Amino acid sequence: MKKSWLAAAAVLCLTAGCGKNNVPAAEAGYRDDVSAQALVEAVAQELGDEYWPDAELAPEYLDDWYGVSEEMYEEYYGQTPMISANVDALLVVRADKEHVEDVRQALDTYRESMVQDTFQYPINIPKIQASRIESFGNYVCFVQLGGSMEGIMDDDEAAIAACQKANEQALDVIEGELTK
Repeated sequence: MKKSWLAAAAVLCLTAGCGKNNVPAAEAGYRDDVSAQALVEAVAQELGDEYWPDAELAPEYLDDWYGVSEEMYEEYYGQTPMISANVDALLVVRADKEHVEDVRQALDTYRESMVQDTFQYPINIPKIQASRIESFGNYVCFVQLGGSMEGIMDDDEAAIAACQKANEQALDVIEGELTK
């Protein structure tokens, strides 16, 4: 009996979709009228001096670097570092309703390539390891933040934890803006 119940639940999840990432924005309780730029700016304001991305991400890089093509989104806004020695980045994509999962997969592929890249500056490794992709309705976010990490670079666990905290703070701000 227990096995058949679990099998039925699994089939239901596969056919109907489970979790907030598979539910349209309005049904999940998320707004879909907030600009991606406003979300990034809210995060930058919240993190203050620990927000390091400082250059707007041009449309050609969205496709070339992240694999998110023009037909996959309604709008996006992203910031990356002006200096390539730093990897702090924040990208918010308001995906076309039919392409939310495609955007998420493209960003995940990018993230995995960064994790596998062995030619990284030591300060960037915790930021890359702690990076996240999260969806809120039609908005798909890539966060790879961490700021200076001054005084903790010799402690891998502390550095990763600090980056995870910065990413979580950014995602909390975005979610808060989308649920107002």
